[in-house]
Amino acid sequence: MEDPSVPQDPGSSPIRFRRKAVPEEKTKESWQQIETAISRKKSGMVRRIVVRALAAAVLLPLLGYAAYNIYCTIVSNSTKSYHTAYGEIKQVVLPDSSIVYLNANSTLRIPMEWDPAESRSVWLDGEAYFEITKKPGAGNAQFIVHTDEIDVAVLGTKFNVNMLGARTTVSLKEGKVQLTASDKVFMMKPGDEVQVEKHQSKLREAVNTELIADWRNHRYHFENTSIAEISSIILTKFGYEVLVLDDEINHKKISGDLYAEDITQLSRALSITMNIQIEAKDGQLVFKNKE
Repeated sequence: MEDPSVPQDPGSSPIRFRRKAVPEEKTKESWQQIETAISRKKSGMVRRIVVRALAAAVLLPLLGYAAYNIYCTIVSNSTKSYHTAYGEIKQVVLPDSSIVYLNANSTLRIPMEWDPAESRSVWLDGEAYFEITKKPGAGNAQFIVHTDEIDVAVLGTKFNVNMLGARTTVSLKEGKVQLTASDKVFMMKPGDEVQVEKHQSKLREAVNTELIADWRNHRYHFENTSIAEISSIILTKFGYEVLVLDDEINHKKISGDLYAEDITQLSRALSITMNIQIEAKDGQLVFKNKE
């Protein structure tokens, strides 16, 4: 059914429009079709976003891994490495005549090309004692030791860096160094020792400088040292795990100085000092009470 034609103003165009009533069901059906089309379009967009996000989540770690491998290749090709086996101590003379004593189970990397006009950098994993020569005629000729947790910058000095155990320890014998940890920066003086563990660092003062890096002479200094600490030294330096059969041994602590060039001598010295029996068996040192 058609409505009367819409009246027109005088002087307007003679065209007339007729209104046609649309059934309500038809209107609802049309709106449903429009909403369905919009919904399908949104679903497609969401799916594309999800797919792109998943692709990024997969590709980014792969790209990071590839970048890390490239970096390691570049570094390994541009550096020279010195490594010590369990129980071995090695002396390394650097191109600038500085001397590094590398403790057991440790690795030192230095640049293949040693540019005298730039700061000198080395990378350490393990423990080493450094005797650094001051570079003549260069006002900013720093020597920098890099580790996983810290950077140690020096001019001319003698110091020890130990990262064989759970913490990293830097002990200064002579000169002055700047130690940069994740949470603090330390300006160290002779007799200072900084310990860094789990990204937290602390300073000890008035350490006996005569005992710093005495491991170079195969000497061990114990001060109320627990079995757990001794076990860690044995594992990191000689590669032996310690198995304690009698629990009362775990409560023992020792103080004193021991001399040992190898694991046999150290085992004998510890056995006498702690009055226990120590046997080497299948890559382990077995600690037990004397029978």
